[in-house]
Amino acid sequence: MNINDNGLNIKEVEHNRTQYGSNTISITKNNKFINILMASLSDPIIKILLIALGIKIVFLFQDFDWYETIGILIAIFVASFISSVSEYGSEKAFIKMQEEASKIKCRVKREGKVSEISIDEVVTGDLVLLEPGDKIPADGYLIKGEITVDESSLNGEAKEIYKEPIDSWKNTINDKNKVYRGTVVYSNTAYMKVTQVGENTLYGKITHELEEVQPISPLKVRLTNLAKIISRIGYVSSFLVSFSYLFSVIVINNNFDVNLIRETLTNFPLITSHILYALTLSVTIIVVAVPEGLHLL
Repeated sequence: MNINDNGLNIKEVEHNRTQYGSNTISITKNNKFINILMASLSDPIIKILLIALGIKIVFLFQDFDWYETIGILIAIFVASFISSVSEYGSEKAFIKMQEEASKIKCRVKREGKVSEISIDEVVTGDLVLLEPGDKIPADGYLIKGEITVDESSLNGEAKEIYKEPIDSWKNTINDKNKVYRGTVVYSNTAYMKVTQVGENTLYGKITHELEEVQPISPLKVRLTNLAKIISRIGYVSSFLVSFSYLFSVIVINNNFDVNLIRETLTNFPLITSHILYALTLSVTIIVVAVPEGLHLL
C-alpha cells in the first residue's frame, strides 16, 4: 500500500471494526478497598500477629496485659491499612491514566481526507498521520516519511528510536518500520498503517498483564523470604522455650518423681496456669521475632 491511496471508506471502517475489533482497552474495576484490605490479612506476618492477638485477648481475662495486646493490634492495623491504601491508590491512578488515554485524538486519512478522530475510533487498516508530540494510537508500520519515537512507555529506555518506511521493492517489515501504541513521536512526520488495535496491541497486552499479576520487586521478594525465615525461627524458639518451661515446672521442680508429676498434671488450676504462662512466653517470643514493619516494605 502507498500513501496515494485514499484510505478506508465508511463501509471498510465498519467491516474492519467488526472483524478485527475496536481500539478500546477494557479496564477491570473489581478491586474495592475492602477487598484489598482483606487480602493483606493473608500475609504470613499478619497471620502470625493475628494468632498472637487472639491468644493475648484470652490472656486479658487473667493478667489484663493491655499494653502488649494494644501494641499488636496497632501493628496489624498500621501494616495492613497503609499497604492497602498504597495499593488502592496505585490502582486508581492506573485506571485514571487509562481513561485519560482514551480521550486522545489522532489524525487519519479516510476517503481521501485527513480528519481528527478519537483514538478509540481507529481501526485496522487505517492510515494515521504522525507528527511531533503525537501519541501513536495503535500498532503498525510506516508507509511514508520517517520519524523518531520515544518507546520508554514500553521498554523503559528514554532515548530516540529511528523509524523508517517499509521498502516498497522488498515489501518486508522489520523493527525499523514498526511503531507501537503508547509511544510518542519525537520529530519529523510520517504516515503509518494500522495492523493491530486495542487489546491486540503490545500496549494492550502489557496493560492486561499488569492488571492480572502485580509485578513483585526483587527487594520485596528478598524481604518476604527473610520474613519467612525469621518467622520459622520464632516458631521454633517459642516452642522450645515453652517446652523447656513446662518441663522445668512439671518434671525438674518435682525432682523427676512420678507421683509428684502425676499430681501436678491432675491439678487442673495449677497445670492451666502453667500452660497459660507457657503460651504467654511463646507469644512474647513470636511478637519480638516477627518484624512488624517489614510488611510495609
